[in-house]
Amino acid sequence: MTDSISNNSRPVPTDLSPRKALEKAAAKAGGFAGAITTAPSSEAEIAASRSAAADRGAEVPGFKKITERLKKEPEFDRAKVDSIRQAIQNGQYPLNPRRIAESFVALENLIAQ
Repeated sequence: MTDSISNNSRPVPTDLSPRKALEKAAAKAGGFAGAITTAPSSEAEIAASRSAAADRGAEVPGFKKITERLKKEPEFDRAKVDSIRQAIQNGQYPLNPRRIAESFVALENLIAQ
């Protein structure tokens, strides 16, 4: 099998056992792990979503470590995110073209190394 993106003749891994294991665990938990869902909007929906995710993921190896790490992460400021989103939509968010360009140059330098 070849890599269809770059058309190189390098072999593409065909071992699907990790994916099958993930799908099997997701099916046991009551859903497909790769399913697309809409983001919860209210605090109650977020709490319910977290609780449901904890119930579904309890059987996944390493899940407790991940949830402990997430609990240590600070909550984001929804009001600040909404105000930035509104400013972007209104065309009032300040952009610095020079800073953006410098960031791209720095990123390209990291990639080139």
